[in-house]
Amino acid sequence: MNAYINIIGNGIYVICSIRKADIVGKRFFTYFLGGLVVLFFAVTVAGYVVKTKNAGRIAPGIILCGRDVSGMKLEEAERLPEGFLPEFTTELRCHFLPELQEEVEAAVKEEKLRFTVQGGELCLTVKAPMVRVLLAETIDAVTKKSSEVKVWEWLYAEVTGKAFQSRTVEAVLVWEEAYFGELLAIFEELLERDCVEATVQWEMGHIVVKESRRGFRLETAAAWKNAEQLASEVLDLLRREPIEGMVVRFFLNGTVLMPRLTTSQAKKCDTKIGEFTTGYQGAGSGRAQNIAAGASHLHAKVILPGGEFSTAAALMPFTEENGYATGGTYINGALSESIGGGVCQLSTTLYNALLRTTLEITERCPHSMPVGYISPGQDAAIAGDYKDLKFKNNTKAPVILLCETTEDKVRVTLYGTKEARRKNVTLESVITEKTESGMTVEVYRIEKAEDGAVFREKISTDKYRNIGG
Repeated sequence: MNAYINIIGNGIYVICSIRKADIVGKRFFTYFLGGLVVLFFAVTVAGYVVKTKNAGRIAPGIILCGRDVSGMKLEEAERLPEGFLPEFTTELRCHFLPELQEEVEAAVKEEKLRFTVQGGELCLTVKAPMVRVLLAETIDAVTKKSSEVKVWEWLYAEVTGKAFQSRTVEAVLVWEEAYFGELLAIFEELLERDCVEATVQWEMGHIVVKESRRGFRLETAAAWKNAEQLASEVLDLLRREPIEGMVVRFFLNGTVLMPRLTTSQAKKCDTKIGEFTTGYQGAGSGRAQNIAAGASHLHAKVILPGGEFSTAAALMPFTEENGYATGGTYINGALSESIGGGVCQLSTTLYNALLRTTLEITERCPHSMPVGYISPGQDAAIAGDYKDLKFKNNTKAPVILLCETTEDKVRVTLYGTKEARRKNVTLESVITEKTESGMTVEVYRIEKAEDGAVFREKISTDKYRNIGG
């Protein structure tokens, strides 16, 4: 043993002894560390050699879409992702209107795609993927993950023939929205159509009904929403594991568009429900012209169920261009003349026809003075925008308004559903008050039922001034 004496501070002696065994241990530790360094350096160099030798190849342990792509060249890997997709079958299904069966069958025969039509359902089958792999992005992901592999892992794989650990890379997949949109557009073209309202017309003295048609609209917003959700599920499934085959079904829904007026409703307009005639013998040429012109504007008007008809709106404007001339009328309680004078006889005739129906009269105004062509209280005036005759079609069938003139008479006829007709109706005007300046008139509707019962109903109370009163 060798001894050494060290002086520390003021006279403090420390005797240190070093054994031979300690020196040997120290040397061993030094050699061990050196060996490790050499080994690490050797492994690193060897790993770099292996990695360099495999330059351009994917690192060991890289798993793409559930498949081991270790050692594969990048250009080979670029061809792989598309092959990783399963055999895709895409189906779109949608029920359609039964009345379109023949039309749809004829249309799909001209399409090159595979359609089947069965049980009121149209099915389109496409052997094409609805998913696309973004190759560049996927290869970038593979390269990035490959760069994470350590050089010693390259050496380990070279020596053992297997990867030290696996690293998973997900293919960058996108849903083929544009392709789905194209298929959806084909369904829209084949199945969609507008609804058509039934129409009622007066032609050659007869009521002609043109049939209605139901319409159909695909619920495209819901289809896109469902497609996005399904696409997300499909993409997640494809990223997790390899799949040999996949069938993706889309069930499309549609909305049936119903016309406001159907054929069955329109055909109920088959009954004469009201009619009335007034005469204008001795009327001046201008007044006669105005009655004829106004009648042409009212004739063959159709009022749909729930609709309200304005007589003034149908007659105006009172201009020469609209066929009117100067005619006699009441203005501010005095006889005068104006363009369109005399059309009030049309509204009065219509009013009396309406009183013989169950149609709802929503507005009616009397003249300021009695008129010569109808009993007092049974008239209906038209003046500017403050006097009008309006009625509402409160039935479930259209009403046709006919207004026809002869040389000295005007007749209004109303056609509608038989439920709107009143039977055995007469009107009675009762003067309840009469003075030098005017009178008060009450009008009663008297209706006699088939069993003999008589119903008497007061429908108006009007005040009239005498001419000049």
